[in-house]
Amino acid sequence: MKKRSIKGVSNLVFDNLKEYFSHFGNQAPSPIENWRNGKEKDWVIADDSGIIQLLKVSNTISHPNDRPNYKLSNGWCRTVVGTFLIQDKTYMDTDFDKHPNRYTFSKKIKNTNSRVYKREKATKKEKEFATHIVTGQSAVDAYMKSFKEGDEDKATKKAAVLLKQRRIMSEIEASALEVAKELGVDHRYILRSLKCLAENSDDDNIQLQAVKELGKAIGTIGAIKKIETGVVGLFQGFSQKELEVASRDALPVDKEVAVEVS
Repeated sequence: MKKRSIKGVSNLVFDNLKEYFSHFGNQAPSPIENWRNGKEKDWVIADDSGIIQLLKVSNTISHPNDRPNYKLSNGWCRTVVGTFLIQDKTYMDTDFDKHPNRYTFSKKIKNTNSRVYKREKATKKEKEFATHIVTGQSAVDAYMKSFKEGDEDKATKKAAVLLKQRRIMSEIEASALEVAKELGVDHRYILRSLKCLAENSDDDNIQLQAVKELGKAIGTIGAIKKIETGVVGLFQGFSQKELEVASRDALPVDKEVAVEVS
């Protein structure tokens, strides 16, 4: 008998029927012989003759090759060992060593998040997620709709990870530009609208903000900051006394100075 814990709950795996009935007693219900017919919480007989409980069963799963008259599988089920497609050719085993991650169908992937970080092109669901974001939905709602995630806490964490990926942000920007184009919004429109606010608004604060945004857009404000930084930098390294002497010796602004050129 083997045992593993999930969120503090122990889950047992028996090597054979004798071990199963020895633990639960002879009055225990017999495990289902064909695990593909099992329901959630049923004990079933795996293909390697081990006895294991179905922790999660779903009879719906989509696949790109599905057709109106053909489905790749009848769903999936999860045990404490791994996750298996419900189809005739699937071999369910009870060997923990063959399943580094119980939450994937693959026997090779240890961390599903690694694919999220390494992937270069956005998937169909990720593009759908980006579209929902552009239409004004929250990242959590967008994730729950796109990935059919019912757990809000999981959606919050996974949406945050997606928003840090360059391919996702590129999709969001592309979708936003597409929507803007359909609405007739471009750089000229933005500048013209800001100029109109700066010149015609009755609210001084709106006028000021509009001018600031225009300054940022054309680089004026950024350039002023660079100039100010450069001027301050000129006087670094001088003592206060030296600066005072320089100030006293400065020429009056209202007097003309003749400069002799040899």
